[in-house]
Amino acid sequence: MLAAIMLLIISCSSPEDVDPDPIDNSNQPIPLKELFKDHFPIGAAVTPNHMDSRTPHGRALIQHFNSLVAENVMKPDALQRVKGTYTWANADRIIQFAKENNMLVRGHTLTWHSQTPDWFFYDENGELHTPEVAMKQLEEHITAVVSRYKGDVYAWDVVNEAMFDWDPNGQIIYREDSPWYKIMGPAYIDSAFVYAHRADPDAKLFYNDYNSIFSWKRNKIFDLVKRLKDNNIPIHGVGLQGHWNVGTSIQDLRTTLELFRGLGVEIQITELDLSVYLSPNEPGSTTYTEQFNMRQRIAYPEIFRVLLDYSDVITGVTFWGIGDDASWLDTPGRKHFPFLLDEQLQPKPAYLEVQRLIRR
Repeated sequence: MLAAIMLLIISCSSPEDVDPDPIDNSNQPIPLKELFKDHFPIGAAVTPNHMDSRTPHGRALIQHFNSLVAENVMKPDALQRVKGTYTWANADRIIQFAKENNMLVRGHTLTWHSQTPDWFFYDENGELHTPEVAMKQLEEHITAVVSRYKGDVYAWDVVNEAMFDWDPNGQIIYREDSPWYKIMGPAYIDSAFVYAHRADPDAKLFYNDYNSIFSWKRNKIFDLVKRLKDNNIPIHGVGLQGHWNVGTSIQDLRTTLELFRGLGVEIQITELDLSVYLSPNEPGSTTYTEQFNMRQRIAYPEIFRVLLDYSDVITGVTFWGIGDDASWLDTPGRKHFPFLLDEQLQPKPAYLEVQRLIRR
């Protein structure tokens, strides 16, 4: 079955999609940030431990990337686990590394139902706060965080994953299980953008979500962003989390980019990782097989070909990691090998296919 699927994928590609000959190992990889310098910044999600130029991860970041985002240490539970007590050290390390190496920083994330301490939502009796209390606390948090990094963080994911998922009929719009929504409905989204803009009027402000290239989610996100713009809420763009796989529909991606281009907002691919599997049920492996290699050699250039077609509105592409040595997708016995750099942080064959696409 899998062989048949791969044959179909290959047969649907044009002859120029993949060089029929093996990769020419004499090709010298060009750093990603250089490859895309005329199109958009290339970023990576990082941890504080990566912020050392003497380590392989630090060297890979300096070589290939010109933008960083904190994977976890700028989320609310990392910055203010205890009310009124801010823990800045880990986030500061990322900011300092970026400054030293002339990199941009995206902030992730100011408002989310997950990885947020309970005190944001509940009083000492376990009851939901009133809207007034909850919004005051949110305003204080956003103001403190954005003000501290004003001028250092050029863009923020202000609100993350607020739309309901897996609803093909489009009947449920927002995540009604979110404590933010339970407290005050969708108005918290509007308020978060206003607070962030007040704290740093020059920062680019994004709404960020996953499964955003699928129609049942895409249209909800579009309606949200349009409503915010129509009501003069300060939003500048939409972040499309690129948690995709090698079977992702190129047409779905193109349709989504075209839709948001028409809305007149910036688009960023914020969390790109391209799993080697065609489905969650495909047997897992801890070896990067030739089948996985071929799939990514086809899929990665196809995706970047579309992104380049929309580089007039795409203002950043960020991988949700650095190399295949570590990915949030991995589970015991099942590695996803989702990046262009391998487990040794070296360019994979798919990397050179992307390079050929750009240098063609």
